[in-house]
Amino acid sequence: MQETIASALAQLARRDSKAAQVAENALTTIVAGQSLETLSQRSVQEFCWYVLPVRFPAESQEWPFVVRSLGKLFNLLDLPRYAEICTSSTTREILDAYVKSHSSGVRAHERHMRASGVEPPDLPELTWGATLGSAEIEAYQATSAALELAIAAGEVRPGGRRWRVAQQQQTRMFLTQPDAHGRSRLDKIREERVRDWLSAPSHAHRQRLLPLLGQIIAGAEPPVGARAALAPVQRLLDYAADGIGLTQIGYISPTVVRELCVEFGWATAPCPPRSETDVIQLIALHKLLRDTRAVRRSGRELMLTRRGRQLHASTEALWQTVAEGMLHVDGFEQAATETLLGLLLLRSPGNHSREGNVDVAEEARSILADSGWEDGEAGTEPGTQRVRSVLLTVTWLLETLGCVVGHDLPGGGRSMRLTKVGRAFALTAIHLSATTPRASI
Repeated sequence: MQETIASALAQLARRDSKAAQVAENALTTIVAGQSLETLSQRSVQEFCWYVLPVRFPAESQEWPFVVRSLGKLFNLLDLPRYAEICTSSTTREILDAYVKSHSSGVRAHERHMRASGVEPPDLPELTWGATLGSAEIEAYQATSAALELAIAAGEVRPGGRRWRVAQQQQTRMFLTQPDAHGRSRLDKIREERVRDWLSAPSHAHRQRLLPLLGQIIAGAEPPVGARAALAPVQRLLDYAADGIGLTQIGYISPTVVRELCVEFGWATAPCPPRSETDVIQLIALHKLLRDTRAVRRSGRELMLTRRGRQLHASTEALWQTVAEGMLHVDGFEQAATETLLGLLLLRSPGNHSREGNVDVAEEARSILADSGWEDGEAGTEPGTQRVRSVLLTVTWLLETLGCVVGHDLPGGGRSMRLTKVGRAFALTAIHLSATTPRASI
């Protein structure tokens, strides 16, 4: 293959020695020491539309000559599709945008990369990260190459009707195809992310979850009892679909509060409740729906958002969102919630750590303190009461969804256990947190 490149460069040099030198430098930059077989549509576009103008901004007058020279070399290498990218009106448009301003050029580059169809799209089960591990880099590049072949074969037609649906289907099919050992690229990405999540230096408490590694990677499907567990959430969404009246200070209407308490048998003090603040279950649910942006306040009513309407229509989507919302927090609160869920999972049947008479809040406090966490308010080692207060809303929600039995966190939490639904819920929450990228492309 090197002989083929050398021959093409020699032909080009006989016509234009400067063009040959420029084209060779450009090709070397694109393949980055690898063979010509690694060349792809995406790498050619990335060079012409981003690398060239960003790395050599002072040489903007030379950009057209560079891409033309590279196009000539590709034609000599019998790569007409790549040559066409170099000489296309799209490339000229993007380079002209960079001349106006860097930000204009970057926006044009990103827009046309998406429109080209070879940039792997996000899927419901996978959002590509901004900082990629080795398995994710390999999967991203291989998926882009697979999309390029699908476009060449006419299976994906960028710009055509429903082409993005076809692009997603091709991406999903490629990422979930098992190798000789039965593991797909999606499996490898998730394992890589989970291992990075567990070993994060700033979250040393997660190391206690290592016995759950395989379970966290696999996650859990919504169990048979998911619909029943989510019934209180679904019912509140039902009310919000018609608009829930709010008090002057933003609490749910006392009439709705009392109706929900009767429907789900929630004990309150006083009874009947006078306000949302008398019902711990409703406090937890209202906070959850606000945090997940399923509802919004409109005047004196609580209404469904577009996201809320989608969740209202799908038990599976609602299950995922509620589980994800459990860990949609930061700092000490996130660490405490992760530790609680991990300890409860480790107590579950089938795991080795099943201490029967251990105060889960005190055990969580000990783990957090040993991991270097401090009480943000006092700057000292976190106390058990501080941990209890952070976990109170979490345990209220777990109770409301029927995920735990024997809840006695304020008095020790020694008998708290996950139900079958609760185990699936806790695994889903940790899996989603561990496999979600910290940022997205």
